[in-house]
Amino acid sequence: MTAFLLDEMFPPAVAALLREKYGHDAVHVSEVGLQAADDAQVAAAGRAEGKAVVTENVADYAAERDLVLLFVLKKNLPPGGGQAAALAKALDRWASDQPDPYLGPHWPQV
Repeated sequence: MTAFLLDEMFPPAVAALLREKYGHDAVHVSEVGLQAADDAQVAAAGRAEGKAVVTENVADYAAERDLVLLFVLKKNLPPGGGQAAALAKALDRWASDQPDPYLGPHWPQV
């Protein structure tokens, strides 16, 4: 099962939903002391913990190839309070479809 590390542009509720509703190992950067950390630190944490990094920062992570990266653009998520639920559902679906994801970039459908 894929484990997730969610970057700061997404609400912490996504990680909570992934854990509580879908049973995934998921944390938000704010839960592990990485709030406002630079992208290299977040990538290093994802690598060390074996977690897929979920981010919107395509340009900042483009050179990373030795971890699983999930790129999600917030503009593709529903506006308002439905973002956390929509993203959690999309990540759960992606994890089911990709039981053994390759290292590098992925673009889950939201």
